[in-house]
Amino acid sequence: MANKITGCVFDLDGTLADTAPDIALALNKSLNEAGLNQVPLESVKGMIGNGIPVLVCRALFHVEAPEDLAANVITSMLAYSRKYYCEKSTLMHGVKDCLEGLKKRGIPMSICTNKDETVAQMVVSALGLSSYFNAIVGSRPELAKKPDPSMLQIAAGAISSPMKTTMMIGDSEVDAATGIAASSISVIVRGGYCHKPYDELNVTHLLDSMEELLDIIDNQYLISG
Repeated sequence: MANKITGCVFDLDGTLADTAPDIALALNKSLNEAGLNQVPLESVKGMIGNGIPVLVCRALFHVEAPEDLAANVITSMLAYSRKYYCEKSTLMHGVKDCLEGLKKRGIPMSICTNKDETVAQMVVSALGLSSYFNAIVGSRPELAKKPDPSMLQIAAGAISSPMKTTMMIGDSEVDAATGIAASSISVIVRGGYCHKPYDELNVTHLLDSMEELLDIIDNQYLISG
């Protein structure tokens, strides 16, 4: 008997959208404000995935700045992230067609991201994706970040999808660990901001592109509302 799927939960940065240019913009404006050197875009990509506080700490280490600057830089970066939330961000390849296909199949969708929740909502709206998602669960002070499964559980609950029949679709080792911790169907799409070898992620499905997702669902899963 085919496995069932009752919902899809997506990561945002590196999965739905290439947001690294805007993340780098906000980070470097914050570093510049603190009188520090900037971090090149390619280096910033290697720091993305665990939210702004971790990103800032990694950046300070990169520019050999003291850790006690972190609090001010974090506050500054959050402010700049809300100002420059979608200056250069673009959709990842195949995303729009994939979301449209899932919508036509009647599969409910939500987002689970370590990005600040308000910023995530603004980015999704600016990219024209809001109509596809029932909920956007992002970083909040009271909520543990991925790979803790709490965010994913909330995002799946928002679309009434049991964890064992929910797909968690991401791009990184953080997303892989989150999906596994929540006992969901873990899916990783290559080409985002992953910092570990893909063959070490132990996910249910490893895709070369977002376009493969619909084929996997059609061929291996029974859609259940």
